Amino acid sequence: MEEQTYDRILVCIDGSDNSFVALNTAIETVKRTGATLDVLRVLDLNALEYGGAGIALDGEKVYEIEHRNEDFMTKLKRIIVEKRGLNADKVHVHLRFGNPKNVIVKDFQPEYQNDLVIVGTSGKTLIQRIVVGSVASYVVRAARCDVLMARTTNADYQQVRQQVDELEADLDIEHKRQ
Repeated sequence: MEEQTYDRILVCIDGSDNSFVALNTAIETVKRTGATLDVLRVLDLNALEYGGAGIALDGEKVYEIEHRNEDFMTKLKRIIVEKRGLNADKVHVHLRFGNPKNVIVKDFQPEYQNDLVIVGTSGKTLIQRIVVGSVASYVVRAARCDVLMARTTNADYQQVRQQVDELEADLDIEHKRQ
């Protein structure tokens, strides 16, 4: 059986540990295949409100969030290139606004002709998945290309956790552990 090859891989990140597991999987896949890597972060403005109080953000706050995330994505690309050894011409970072499900499946993937999408397992609780569904499960069902759901087993969790911790340290971010 021939090994599946890919030309353009999309990985979606949201800052969760699971999305960094997906990013790690994408980087390793790109190293094996020589594909181009698109790293996408989608900001859902409907979910970005003051403390969950239902108060919409003003333009200045949206501008601040956009620039903070642009800086994050630029730094992430530099780390992927310098510390993980990918070619800068083969790594592209993207920031979009909208519903992550729609942006990934209906807008981005068709526009960039990605032939593989890598997502992390859902970071939502059971109740959240029942009420709104997870982005990952939607992408698996609706994407028009191959989808790989990256997860880690207990056996290799420590290695992946170390890689995630190093990436987080390089990005100067902290994640709330549950």
